[in-house]
Amino acid sequence: MAIEDTSPFIDQVFEQLLTSIALGTLKPGQRIRQAELAAELSVSRQPISHALQLLKHEGLVQDSGRQGLVVSPIDPDYMKQMYQARKALEVTVAGLAAQRVADRIATPEQVMALKAALMEGKRAYAGGEPLANLVRADLEFHRAIYRLSGNHVIEQMMNTRWAHLMRSMLIVLDEPETPGRAWEEHEELTEYLLSGNVLEGSDLAARHMQRASNDMYRRLTKFTESAD
Repeated sequence: MAIEDTSPFIDQVFEQLLTSIALGTLKPGQRIRQAELAAELSVSRQPISHALQLLKHEGLVQDSGRQGLVVSPIDPDYMKQMYQARKALEVTVAGLAAQRVADRIATPEQVMALKAALMEGKRAYAGGEPLANLVRADLEFHRAIYRLSGNHVIEQMMNTRWAHLMRSMLIVLDEPETPGRAWEEHEELTEYLLSGNVLEGSDLAARHMQRASNDMYRRLTKFTESAD
């Protein structure tokens, strides 16, 4: 069947469009022109159409009358709820990660991955790299904590939400003082986790996510009001 022949292209197109939306290349409210995307990605319109339906299911694109499909706007209230859920998960994985270190069951690879993610994020920030690179580095840091926690279910749950979170992070991290403060907290969190300090690690994870949620809601509300 034709769909089987094009399925690898659908996956590739989906991942490409997902990344473009997550990192702001395709901006909130932007009209989706299938013919242009097909030409840009050198594929037929069929995998583009299938990929867009998957993105619609994820809430990242939506119908907009005569315009057809557009990139979904960022809803501050929806993102606030997402950060509430994320805070609960981040506190859990921080505690699990610290406990696995304390129990000496965390693997050397998991420990080194967290250290490497921290170093890469600090390097990207100090080097003044583009905002999209800072968002990627932030994502990889938190993914490293999920892996250190050993809870693959939480990691899989978050994988379906990262595109939404990355869109909001582009706006939040655009404030000059925010990235530096975030990586200071990341470094402190890493120290707690790798010393097996469950209580302090969980507490900092909660405060870190609450601060991020507050910054996100304030910035997104201001951003959406200015867009109107």
